[in-house]
Amino acid sequence: MDSSEGTSAPPRSGSPFARRDFSDAPFLVTWELTRACALHCRHCRATAIPDRNPGELSTSEAHRLLEQFASLRPHPPFVVLTGGDAAERPDLTSIIERSVSLGLVTDVAPSVTPRLTDETIASWSRAGVHTVSISLDGPTVETHDQFRGVPGTFAASLRAARSIVEHGLHLQINTSICPETVGGLATMANLVAELGAKRWELFFVIGTGRARELSALSADDTEGALLWLARHASIAPYRLTTVAAPQFRRVREQLSPSGSRSGAPVIKEGRGFAFVDHLGNVAPNGYLPLAAGNVRSEPFSTIYRSSPLFRVLRDSSRLRGRCGRCPYREVCGGSRARAYAETGDILAEDPACPFQPEMAEA
Repeated sequence: MDSSEGTSAPPRSGSPFARRDFSDAPFLVTWELTRACALHCRHCRATAIPDRNPGELSTSEAHRLLEQFASLRPHPPFVVLTGGDAAERPDLTSIIERSVSLGLVTDVAPSVTPRLTDETIASWSRAGVHTVSISLDGPTVETHDQFRGVPGTFAASLRAARSIVEHGLHLQINTSICPETVGGLATMANLVAELGAKRWELFFVIGTGRARELSALSADDTEGALLWLARHASIAPYRLTTVAAPQFRRVREQLSPSGSRSGAPVIKEGRGFAFVDHLGNVAPNGYLPLAAGNVRSEPFSTIYRSSPLFRVLRDSSRLRGRCGRCPYREVCGGSRARAYAETGDILAEDPACPFQPEMAEA
């Protein structure tokens, strides 16, 4: 799961972070090391496959890419190693160790399979991994295992989550939100707290990959879920973020207009966030399958800073429809991935948002 393009970035200690401009370098890069995965998740963006693609970036290419990330000074990005299942790469430890040695804050987002053992988690802790994220799409065996396609995944996920905390790593819980899972939000919120997670990230399903077979929430149901989450965020013992629902910022600001903006920069697709796939293609988001370039032929920094795709996504004046007229355009701007998935236009209004700008101005 891609980590959140739909949030405000937290300040880094000792840095003028709140004054950063994300046109120069991203805050976060999610890197799909492979598409190989033993699970068959109903929502899979990557349409993961059983075996690794021989065209994946090699170990040496992976190290060079990490060096490119680290060269983005003075603020190199956080790096999330994901898949498919990142643990399918036999060189994952080498990649983690190189990333950490370069001073990159390094997170791992594995799939919960037999590869994710207690010893594997312990080795990541020794190597210097910061956060490990585990997916839980519902608070019960029935909901989660049906969603993930393999019986026993729910129980294994709970064991892995507890192991992550026991080994001193930060735990992030990822939850996919669609009609089949939205009813379990309150119970899931309690489970996330019980597991000791530092962060709960909710992905509002977009119809890409296998998720084309799932029904998405209506705009009104999305708004209702975001309202509940915004109220819960004020009392939750963990940080709560969303993916593919950047209107969460608008909802929170409407609930608390005097104190909702922290002054931190806003991360959006292509502005503060980038995605690298297993073949080296760079995209604004893993759910927006448009390649802006490939790291085998040009530097990551050049693609991020100069590609027409990234540049247009950083210009909110180009947005169309309600998103283009919205007073929350700068802090939200709608999900470009969802707009593209449903309309074929990356600049169209977000169909999952019911907000009417004209009524707000009346």
